Amino acid sequence: MTRRIKLTIAALLILIISYYLDIAYMGTAAYYLAGVFFGKEVRSEELLEKYKSGNIKILIVPGHDEENYGTQYRGVTEASINAELGNYLFDSLQKDGKFSVFITNKITGEHNDWILDYVKTQNTAIAAFKEKVKAVFKNAVKIGAVKRETKVYHNPAADNTSQILYGINKWANDNGADIVLHIHLNDYPGRKYDLPGKYAGFAIYVPDDQFPNGKASMEVAGYIKEELDKIADGSDFPGEKEILIEDQQLIAVGSNASRDGVSMLIEYGYIYESKFFNKELRPFVLRELAEATHRGLANFFRQN
Repeated sequence: MTRRIKLTIAALLILIISYYLDIAYMGTAAYYLAGVFFGKEVRSEELLEKYKSGNIKILIVPGHDEENYGTQYRGVTEASINAELGNYLFDSLQKDGKFSVFITNKITGEHNDWILDYVKTQNTAIAAFKEKVKAVFKNAVKIGAVKRETKVYHNPAADNTSQILYGINKWANDNGADIVLHIHLNDYPGRKYDLPGKYAGFAIYVPDDQFPNGKASMEVAGYIKEELDKIADGSDFPGEKEILIEDQQLIAVGSNASRDGVSMLIEYGYIYESKFFNKELRPFVLRELAEATHRGLANFFRQN
């Protein structure tokens, strides 16, 4: 009997039991069956124990690149700011001495050769990985093991971007990356090209808590939020009022449960905010944000 058939039978049995016992969806055996589909839960306690041996791997992913630069404001692209901030964070974490740190993009914005080579050589495997996790998630939703939810709408990634993002998730899984940090700046639909917008502030997206990496990601993100709160305001965009936002759609945080470890996407603010547009002020602001992110991570691992 194949694994899929066994899982389906188990799921149906649990759902039948839940129905006859009149158990609510959330917190039920059906809810926890998601773990059977998606694998082992990521536990913060295990991360803290691993940290004692100095073996925590962190991957930094500055969003976008020179060709697909994300949003922009008066000639300043999101990709350029993401790359600068990401490399400041990379340097800061490297100096810590307790982390093995990797980064996908150069400070100039281009992808580093190692990730481009990986995506190129593993192209077929990445495509298969993407289809597999999508199919598993679809089946989990179909039998009620997972509830599909959307809190904030995101534009779907283009095919080439999707391939790179799933490639990053696969690389992170295959190489045991404990934490993946995606670095971004925000914007919203409808803003006029060269005019500032009406929203400001940071937000952090983490995997939905039904995913095996959801709870641990939320806990780590909470420590980063505490440090960012000291130097920046949280987002005033209505959909981001919680600041720490669970998400099922973003490939970066592991859509379709495609990440085995902690993942998050940090929107450090809106691109038209003066602190990002002012080129004299920008390096100081980005370094400060990088240091705050580092402190948040350090506080999580040194909480005991």
